[in-house]
Amino acid sequence: MSNTTTHINTKNRLVPELRFKEFEEDWNVKPMGKVTSLLKDGTHGTHKDYPGGIHYLLSAKNIRNGEVNVDESDRTISKQEYDSIYKNYSLKENDILLTIVGTIGRIAKIKDISNIAFQRSVAFFRFENDEPDYLLQFMSSLSFQRELDKRKVISAQPGIYLGDLSKIPIYLASLPEQQKIASFLTAVDCKIQQLTKKKTLLEQYKKGVMQQLFSGQLRFKDNNGNAYPDWEEKKLGEIATKVSSNISANTIEENMGEFKLYGASGLLKKIDFFREEKPYVSIVKDGAGVGRTLLCDANSSVLGTLDIIKPKVDVVLYFLYSVLNNIRFEKYMVGSTIPHIYYKDYSSERIKIPYIKEQQKIATYLSSIDTKIESVTNKITQTQSFKKGLLQQMFV
Repeated sequence: MSNTTTHINTKNRLVPELRFKEFEEDWNVKPMGKVTSLLKDGTHGTHKDYPGGIHYLLSAKNIRNGEVNVDESDRTISKQEYDSIYKNYSLKENDILLTIVGTIGRIAKIKDISNIAFQRSVAFFRFENDEPDYLLQFMSSLSFQRELDKRKVISAQPGIYLGDLSKIPIYLASLPEQQKIASFLTAVDCKIQQLTKKKTLLEQYKKGVMQQLFSGQLRFKDNNGNAYPDWEEKKLGEIATKVSSNISANTIEENMGEFKLYGASGLLKKIDFFREEKPYVSIVKDGAGVGRTLLCDANSSVLGTLDIIKPKVDVVLYFLYSVLNNIRFEKYMVGSTIPHIYYKDYSSERIKIPYIKEQQKIATYLSSIDTKIESVTNKITQTQSFKKGLLQQMFV
Protein backbone atom coordinates (compact mmCIF):
# COMPACT_ATOMS: atom_id res chain seq x y z
CA MET A 1 0.00 0.00 0.00
CA SER A 2 2.79 2.47 0.89
CA ASN A 3 4.35 2.14 -2.57
CA THR A 4 1.21 3.15 -4.42
CA THR A 5 -0.49 5.66 -2.13
CA THR A 6 0.33 8.93 -0.50
CA HIS A 7 -0.82 11.06 2.41
CA ILE A 8 -1.83 14.53 1.30
CA ASN A 9 -2.82 17.85 2.79
CA THR A 10 -6.63 17.77 2.98
CA LYS A 11 -7.09 21.29 4.35
CA ASN A 12 -9.89 23.08 2.48
CA ARG A 13 -10.02 20.29 -0.12
CA LEU A 14 -12.51 17.49 -0.63
CA VAL A 15 -9.96 14.68 -0.79
CA PRO A 16 -9.21 11.63 1.38
CA GLU A 17 -6.25 11.45 3.72
CA LEU A 18 -4.80 8.44 1.88
CA ARG A 19 -5.07 7.85 -1.86
CA PHE A 20 -3.26 6.36 -4.85
CA LYS A 21 -0.56 8.63 -6.25
CA GLU A 22 -1.88 8.88 -9.78
CA PHE A 23 -5.06 10.65 -8.64
CA GLU A 24 -5.06 14.33 -7.67
CA GLU A 25 -8.47 15.83 -8.47
CA ASP A 26 -10.94 16.73 -5.74
CA TRP A 27 -13.88 14.45 -4.99
CA ASN A 28 -17.56 15.35 -5.44
CA VAL A 29 -20.34 15.02 -2.92
CA LYS A 30 -23.94 14.15 -3.78
CA PRO A 31 -26.97 12.98 -1.78
CA MET A 32 -27.66 9.27 -2.04
CA GLY A 33 -30.85 9.94 -4.00
CA LYS A 34 -28.83 11.58 -6.78
CA VAL A 35 -26.31 8.73 -6.95
CA THR A 36 -28.72 5.81 -7.06
CA SER A 37 -30.88 5.00 -10.05
CA LEU A 38 -33.13 2.94 -7.79
CA LEU A 39 -33.73 2.97 -4.03
CA LYS A 40 -36.50 0.77 -2.59
CA ASP A 41 -37.20 -1.35 0.44
CA GLY A 42 -38.56 -4.87 0.52
CA THR A 43 -42.15 -6.04 0.64
CA HIS A 44 -44.52 -5.10 3.42
CA GLY A 45 -46.82 -7.44 5.29
CA THR A 46 -46.36 -11.08 6.27
CA HIS A 47 -45.28 -14.02 4.16
CA LYS A 48 -46.19 -17.63 4.66
CA ASP A 49 -43.17 -19.82 5.19
CA TYR A 50 -42.89 -22.42 2.44
CA PRO A 51 -40.48 -25.17 3.54
CA GLY A 52 -38.36 -26.40 0.68
CA GLY A 53 -38.85 -23.28 -1.43
CA ILE A 54 -35.91 -21.89 -3.36
CA HIS A 55 -36.55 -18.20 -2.61
CA TYR A 56 -35.05 -17.16 0.71
CA LEU A 57 -36.80 -14.47 2.76
CA LEU A 58 -33.90 -12.44 4.07
CA SER A 59 -33.49 -10.65 7.39
CA ALA A 60 -30.55 -8.81 8.98
CA LYS A 61 -28.94 -12.06 10.14
CA ASN A 62 -28.53 -13.16 6.51
CA ILE A 63 -26.49 -10.08 5.63
CA ARG A 64 -22.95 -10.05 7.01
CA ASN A 65 -19.37 -9.56 5.87
CA GLY A 66 -20.55 -7.91 2.65
CA GLU A 67 -22.44 -10.98 1.45
CA VAL A 68 -25.83 -12.69 1.56
CA ASN A 69 -25.56 -15.83 3.69
CA VAL A 70 -28.38 -18.39 3.67
CA ASP A 71 -28.72 -22.03 4.66
CA GLU A 72 -31.39 -24.69 5.03
CA SER A 73 -32.60 -23.25 8.36
CA ASP A 74 -33.70 -19.95 6.77
CA ARG A 75 -37.29 -19.16 5.78
CA THR A 76 -38.32 -19.64 2.17
CA ILE A 77 -41.40 -18.62 0.19
CA SER A 78 -43.09 -20.33 -2.73
CA LYS A 79 -42.32 -19.54 -6.37
CA GLN A 80 -45.90 -18.38 -6.83
CA GLU A 81 -45.64 -15.84 -4.00
CA TYR A 82 -42.20 -14.76 -5.16
CA ASP A 83 -43.40 -14.16 -8.72
CA SER A 84 -46.41 -12.24 -7.45
CA ILE A 85 -44.46 -9.96 -5.10
CA TYR A 86 -41.13 -9.46 -6.83
CA LYS A 87 -42.14 -9.19 -10.48
CA ASN A 88 -42.01 -5.39 -10.15
CA TYR A 89 -38.68 -5.26 -8.35
CA SER A 90 -36.37 -6.03 -11.29
CA LEU A 91 -33.49 -7.04 -9.06
CA LYS A 92 -30.11 -7.14 -10.76
CA GLU A 93 -26.73 -8.52 -9.84
CA ASN A 94 -24.55 -5.90 -8.11
CA ASP A 95 -27.55 -4.24 -6.45
CA ILE A 96 -26.61 -3.47 -2.84
CA LEU A 97 -28.70 -4.46 0.17
CA LEU A 98 -28.79 -2.49 3.44
CA THR A 99 -30.60 -3.47 6.64
CA ILE A 100 -32.75 -0.55 7.80
CA VAL A 101 -34.94 -1.96 10.61
CA GLY A 102 -33.74 -3.48 13.88
CA THR A 103 -30.09 -4.23 13.16
CA ILE A 104 -29.18 -1.22 11.01
CA GLY A 105 -26.22 -0.85 8.68
CA ARG A 106 -25.38 -4.35 7.49
CA ILE A 107 -24.50 -4.33 3.81
CA ALA A 108 -24.21 -6.93 1.05
CA LYS A 109 -23.94 -7.05 -2.73
CA ILE A 110 -26.37 -9.28 -4.64
CA LYS A 111 -24.56 -11.93 -6.66
CA ASP A 112 -27.49 -14.21 -7.46
CA ILE A 113 -30.96 -12.72 -7.92
CA SER A 114 -32.71 -16.06 -8.52
CA ASN A 115 -33.27 -16.88 -4.84
CA ILE A 116 -33.47 -13.48 -3.13
CA ALA A 117 -36.59 -12.18 -1.39
CA PHE A 118 -36.67 -9.71 1.48
CA GLN A 119 -39.09 -7.75 3.61
CA ARG A 120 -39.17 -4.00 4.34
CA SER A 121 -36.39 -4.35 6.95
CA VAL A 122 -33.99 -4.43 3.98
CA ALA A 123 -33.49 -1.73 1.35
CA PHE A 124 -31.74 -2.12 -1.97
CA PHE A 125 -29.74 0.37 -4.04
CA ARG A 126 -28.72 0.42 -7.68
CA PHE A 127 -25.80 2.44 -9.00
CA GLU A 128 -25.70 2.82 -12.79
CA ASN A 129 -22.88 5.34 -13.21
CA ASP A 130 -20.57 4.41 -10.34
CA GLU A 131 -18.58 1.36 -9.29
CA PRO A 132 -20.86 -0.83 -7.08
CA ASP A 133 -17.91 -2.25 -5.12
CA TYR A 134 -16.71 1.27 -4.36
CA LEU A 135 -20.15 2.18 -2.99
CA LEU A 136 -20.25 -1.10 -1.05
CA GLN A 137 -16.95 -0.22 0.62
CA PHE A 138 -17.99 3.41 1.21
CA MET A 139 -21.20 2.24 2.91
CA SER A 140 -19.04 0.13 5.24
CA SER A 141 -17.03 3.18 6.30
CA LEU A 142 -17.40 4.87 9.66
CA SER A 143 -18.56 8.16 8.10
CA PHE A 144 -21.50 6.47 6.32
CA GLN A 145 -22.44 4.43 9.38
CA ARG A 146 -22.48 7.63 11.44
CA GLU A 147 -24.84 9.20 8.91
CA LEU A 148 -27.14 6.20 9.33
CA ASP A 149 -27.03 6.61 13.09
CA LYS A 150 -28.00 10.29 12.83
CA ARG A 151 -31.12 9.40 10.86
CA LYS A 152 -32.20 6.44 12.98
CA VAL A 153 -35.77 6.66 14.29
CA ILE A 154 -36.16 5.05 17.70
CA SER A 155 -39.42 3.18 18.31
CA ALA A 156 -40.24 -0.42 19.18
CA GLN A 157 -37.59 -1.27 16.59
CA PRO A 158 -35.02 1.28 15.38
CA GLY A 159 -35.45 2.11 11.71
CA ILE A 160 -34.56 4.50 8.89
CA TYR A 161 -36.96 5.95 6.31
CA LEU A 162 -36.06 5.74 2.62
CA GLY A 163 -36.48 9.50 2.32
CA ASP A 164 -33.81 10.03 4.97
CA LEU A 165 -31.53 7.48 3.30
CA SER A 166 -31.75 9.42 0.05
CA LYS A 167 -30.30 12.52 1.77
CA ILE A 168 -27.11 10.88 3.08
CA PRO A 169 -24.05 12.52 1.48
CA ILE A 170 -22.00 10.24 -0.76
CA TYR A 171 -18.40 11.21 -1.52
CA LEU A 172 -17.40 10.25 -5.03
CA ALA A 173 -14.00 9.94 -6.63
CA SER A 174 -13.63 9.71 -10.41
CA LEU A 175 -14.68 6.33 -11.83
CA PRO A 176 -11.05 5.14 -12.39
CA GLU A 177 -10.18 6.01 -8.78
CA GLN A 178 -13.37 4.34 -7.56
CA GLN A 179 -12.35 1.17 -9.40
CA LYS A 180 -8.84 1.25 -7.98
CA ILE A 181 -10.08 1.75 -4.41
CA ALA A 182 -12.69 -0.99 -4.83
CA SER A 183 -10.15 -3.43 -6.26
CA PHE A 184 -7.70 -2.85 -3.42
CA LEU A 185 -10.26 -3.10 -0.60
CA THR A 186 -11.92 -6.13 -2.22
CA ALA A 187 -8.53 -7.87 -2.19
CA VAL A 188 -8.33 -7.22 1.57
CA ASP A 189 -11.83 -8.67 1.96
CA CYS A 190 -10.77 -11.77 0.05
CA LYS A 191 -7.87 -12.23 2.45
CA ILE A 192 -10.25 -12.01 5.41
CA GLN A 193 -12.60 -14.52 3.76
CA GLN A 194 -9.74 -16.94 3.09
CA LEU A 195 -8.59 -16.74 6.71
CA THR A 196 -12.15 -17.17 7.97
CA LYS A 197 -12.60 -20.26 5.80
CA LYS A 198 -9.32 -21.66 7.09
CA LYS A 199 -10.46 -21.12 10.68
CA THR A 200 -13.79 -22.83 9.98
CA LEU A 201 -12.05 -25.84 8.45
CA LEU A 202 -9.70 -26.14 11.43
CA GLU A 203 -12.63 -25.96 13.85
CA GLN A 204 -14.50 -28.63 11.87
CA TYR A 205 -11.39 -30.81 11.83
CA LYS A 206 -10.97 -30.50 15.60
CA LYS A 207 -14.65 -31.33 16.14
CA GLY A 208 -14.28 -34.45 13.99
CA VAL A 209 -11.14 -35.56 15.85
CA MET A 210 -12.85 -35.11 19.21
CA GLN A 211 -15.84 -37.16 18.07
CA GLN A 212 -13.52 -39.97 17.02
CA LEU A 213 -11.52 -39.78 20.24
CA PHE A 214 -14.47 -39.85 22.60
CA SER A 215 -16.25 -42.57 20.64
CA GLY A 216 -13.15 -44.78 20.76
CA GLN A 217 -12.66 -44.79 16.98
CA LEU A 218 -9.30 -43.02 17.32
CA ARG A 219 -6.69 -44.17 19.84
CA PHE A 220 -3.08 -43.22 20.52
CA LYS A 221 -0.34 -45.76 21.16
CA ASP A 222 2.75 -45.60 23.34
CA ASN A 223 6.23 -44.92 21.98
CA ASN A 224 6.73 -48.64 21.31
CA GLY A 225 3.57 -48.85 19.23
CA ASN A 226 1.60 -50.69 21.91
CA ALA A 227 -1.99 -49.91 22.84
CA TYR A 228 -2.69 -48.11 26.08
CA PRO A 229 -5.08 -49.68 28.62
CA ASP A 230 -8.82 -49.43 27.99
CA TRP A 231 -10.53 -46.22 29.08
CA GLU A 232 -12.29 -46.29 32.46
CA GLU A 233 -15.79 -44.94 32.96
CA LYS A 234 -16.16 -42.51 35.84
CA LYS A 235 -18.38 -39.68 36.98
CA LEU A 236 -17.11 -36.14 36.38
CA GLY A 237 -17.20 -35.56 40.14
CA GLU A 238 -14.67 -38.40 40.59
CA ILE A 239 -12.04 -36.73 38.41
CA ALA A 240 -12.70 -33.03 39.08
CA THR A 241 -13.54 -30.63 41.86
CA LYS A 242 -15.55 -27.41 41.78
CA VAL A 243 -14.62 -24.09 43.42
CA SER A 244 -16.99 -21.11 43.58
CA SER A 245 -16.18 -17.44 43.11
CA ASN A 246 -17.84 -14.51 44.87
CA ILE A 247 -16.41 -11.75 42.66
CA SER A 248 -19.07 -9.36 41.34
CA ALA A 249 -18.59 -7.19 38.26
CA ASN A 250 -19.86 -4.19 40.24
CA THR A 251 -17.15 -4.50 42.88
CA ILE A 252 -14.22 -4.39 40.45
CA GLU A 253 -15.33 -1.61 38.05
CA GLU A 254 -12.53 0.72 39.21
CA ASN A 255 -10.00 -2.03 39.91
CA MET A 256 -7.02 -2.14 37.55
CA GLY A 257 -3.94 -4.36 37.66
CA GLU A 258 -1.95 -7.09 35.93
CA PHE A 259 -3.96 -10.23 36.73
CA LYS A 260 -6.61 -11.63 34.40
CA LEU A 261 -10.28 -11.72 35.35
CA TYR A 262 -12.55 -13.90 33.20
CA GLY A 263 -16.24 -13.44 32.48
CA ALA A 264 -18.78 -15.35 30.39
CA SER A 265 -17.29 -14.27 27.06
CA GLY A 266 -13.62 -14.66 28.02
CA LEU A 267 -11.08 -12.20 29.38
CA LEU A 268 -13.04 -9.38 31.01
CA LYS A 269 -10.26 -7.12 32.31
CA LYS A 270 -7.13 -7.11 34.45
CA ILE A 271 -7.27 -6.46 38.19
CA ASP A 272 -4.80 -6.14 41.09
CA PHE A 273 -5.41 -9.55 42.69
CA PHE A 274 -5.95 -13.20 41.77
CA ARG A 275 -7.66 -16.17 43.41
CA GLU A 276 -6.25 -19.14 41.49
CA GLU A 277 -2.50 -19.85 41.44
CA LYS A 278 -2.61 -22.67 38.86
CA PRO A 279 -4.34 -22.99 35.45
CA TYR A 280 -7.92 -24.27 35.58
CA VAL A 281 -11.11 -24.64 33.57
CA SER A 282 -14.11 -22.39 34.16
CA ILE A 283 -17.69 -22.95 33.06
CA VAL A 284 -20.48 -20.39 32.76
CA LYS A 285 -23.26 -21.40 35.15
CA ASP A 286 -25.73 -18.50 34.66
CA GLY A 287 -27.28 -16.64 31.76
CA ALA A 288 -27.21 -16.81 27.97
CA GLY A 289 -23.74 -18.39 27.78
CA VAL A 290 -24.48 -21.16 30.25
CA GLY A 291 -22.30 -24.24 29.64
CA ARG A 292 -19.54 -22.31 27.84
CA THR A 293 -16.08 -23.42 28.95
CA LEU A 294 -12.84 -21.45 29.19
CA LEU A 295 -9.27 -22.60 29.67
CA CYS A 296 -7.94 -20.08 32.20
CA ASP A 297 -4.36 -19.06 32.95
CA ALA A 298 -2.56 -19.30 36.29
CA ASN A 299 -2.73 -16.30 38.66
CA SER A 300 -6.22 -15.29 37.56
CA SER A 301 -9.84 -15.14 38.76
CA VAL A 302 -13.40 -15.50 37.46
CA LEU A 303 -16.68 -13.71 38.12
CA GLY A 304 -19.22 -15.37 40.39
CA THR A 305 -21.30 -16.38 37.37
CA LEU A 306 -18.67 -19.01 36.52
CA ASP A 307 -17.70 -22.25 38.25
CA ILE A 308 -14.01 -23.11 38.63
CA ILE A 309 -13.30 -26.73 37.68
CA LYS A 310 -9.99 -28.33 38.68
CA PRO A 311 -8.68 -31.81 37.87
CA LYS A 312 -7.92 -34.34 40.56
CA VAL A 313 -4.84 -36.58 40.45
CA ASP A 314 -4.04 -38.43 37.22
CA VAL A 315 -6.11 -36.06 35.07
CA VAL A 316 -4.49 -33.70 32.57
CA LEU A 317 -6.04 -30.21 32.66
CA TYR A 318 -6.44 -29.88 28.90
CA PHE A 319 -8.03 -33.32 28.71
CA LEU A 320 -10.53 -32.24 31.38
CA TYR A 321 -11.23 -29.13 29.32
CA SER A 322 -11.89 -31.34 26.28
CA VAL A 323 -14.19 -33.58 28.32
CA LEU A 324 -16.24 -30.56 29.45
CA ASN A 325 -16.47 -29.33 25.85
CA ASN A 326 -17.96 -32.69 24.90
CA ILE A 327 -20.77 -32.57 27.48
CA ARG A 328 -24.25 -31.44 26.39
CA PHE A 329 -25.01 -29.09 29.27
CA GLU A 330 -28.49 -28.18 28.02
CA LYS A 331 -29.85 -31.33 29.63
CA TYR A 332 -28.80 -29.97 33.04
CA MET A 333 -30.26 -26.49 32.55
CA VAL A 334 -32.97 -25.24 34.93
CA GLY A 335 -34.85 -21.94 35.01
CA SER A 336 -36.89 -20.39 32.21
CA THR A 337 -35.99 -16.69 32.55
CA ILE A 338 -32.31 -17.08 33.42
CA PRO A 339 -30.93 -20.55 32.61
CA HIS A 340 -28.65 -22.10 35.24
CA ILE A 341 -26.64 -25.27 35.70
CA TYR A 342 -25.55 -26.75 39.02
CA TYR A 343 -22.37 -28.74 39.62
CA LYS A 344 -24.29 -31.19 41.80
CA ASP A 345 -26.23 -32.14 38.66
CA TYR A 346 -23.62 -32.19 35.92
CA SER A 347 -20.95 -33.73 38.17
CA SER A 348 -22.89 -36.99 37.78
CA GLU A 349 -22.13 -37.04 34.02
CA ARG A 350 -20.46 -40.36 33.19
CA ILE A 351 -17.35 -40.06 31.06
CA LYS A 352 -14.57 -42.34 29.90
CA ILE A 353 -11.03 -41.54 31.03
CA PRO A 354 -7.88 -42.87 29.36
CA TYR A 355 -4.57 -43.74 30.98
CA ILE A 356 -2.66 -40.59 31.99
CA LYS A 357 -0.02 -40.90 29.24
CA GLU A 358 -2.70 -41.25 26.57
CA GLN A 359 -4.43 -38.20 28.06
CA GLN A 360 -1.19 -36.28 27.62
CA LYS A 361 -0.91 -37.29 23.97
CA ILE A 362 -4.54 -36.35 23.34
CA ALA A 363 -4.03 -33.00 25.08
CA THR A 364 -0.88 -32.24 23.09
CA TYR A 365 -2.57 -33.05 19.78
CA LEU A 366 -5.76 -31.09 20.43
CA SER A 367 -3.93 -28.09 21.89
CA SER A 368 -1.75 -27.96 18.76
CA ILE A 369 -4.93 -27.56 16.70
CA ASP A 370 -6.08 -24.83 19.11
CA THR A 371 -2.78 -23.03 18.59
CA LYS A 372 -3.36 -23.03 14.83
CA ILE A 373 -6.93 -21.78 15.29
CA GLU A 374 -5.75 -19.01 17.59
CA SER A 375 -3.04 -17.99 15.11
CA VAL A 376 -5.59 -17.72 12.28
CA THR A 377 -8.00 -15.84 14.57
CA ASN A 378 -5.29 -13.30 15.37
CA LYS A 379 -4.56 -12.84 11.65
CA ILE A 380 -8.26 -12.24 10.99
CA THR A 381 -8.39 -9.62 13.75
CA GLN A 382 -5.25 -7.90 12.46
CA THR A 383 -6.52 -7.83 8.87
CA GLN A 384 -9.91 -6.51 9.97
CA SER A 385 -8.18 -3.73 11.93
CA PHE A 386 -6.05 -2.94 8.87
CA LYS A 387 -9.20 -2.74 6.74
CA LYS A 388 -10.92 -0.51 9.29
CA GLY A 389 -7.97 1.89 9.20
CA LEU A 390 -8.03 1.94 5.41
CA LEU A 391 -11.74 2.76 5.34
CA GLN A 392 -11.17 5.71 7.65
CA GLN A 393 -8.32 7.11 5.54
CA MET A 394 -9.33 6.27 1.96
CA PHE A 395 -12.76 7.92 2.09
CA VAL A 396 -13.60 11.55 2.68
